[in-house]
Amino acid sequence: MFKILALFLLALSSTNAFWTACTDRAGAIAPNRVESASCSGSLCTVVRGETLVADAFATFTSAHSVLTVRVTAYILGIGVNLPQDPPYDNACNSIFINGVMTGCPTTPNVESLWRIQMLVPTTYPAFQNTRVRYELLENNNVVACANIQATLT
Repeated sequence: MFKILALFLLALSSTNAFWTACTDRAGAIAPNRVESASCSGSLCTVVRGETLVADAFATFTSAHSVLTVRVTAYILGIGVNLPQDPPYDNACNSIFINGVMTGCPTTPNVESLWRIQMLVPTTYPAFQNTRVRYELLENNNVVACANIQATLT
């Protein structure tokens, strides 16, 4: 029985191994799950000049009127801000509940989908197997956060 449970947990953990919760952001929620055709196993591979498409499902614990997007790549341990152009800089432009675009304010205690469709500029630096942090902020407070292992070519 223990072996079956261990195999199940191993299989479950490997399905989302490319992302982890931000344990250093007290009070910030983590996604329930993240899905993207660009990601499998333990890594996401994104091509500069193309659009990254990903779905992050999360259950907000309170209503948020603003959700500014901040993306940071940690190259050799140094955080490099990856600026987001409109409309990608505001997650409120792409929050859905049950397939309906609801935007902000978010609905507490109901699973929401943040549909990420982000053009990745060719000016971004290329990197291999690097931690990229996605944060949603309201009034400079991080309300949601996830780390993604990514390669940008």
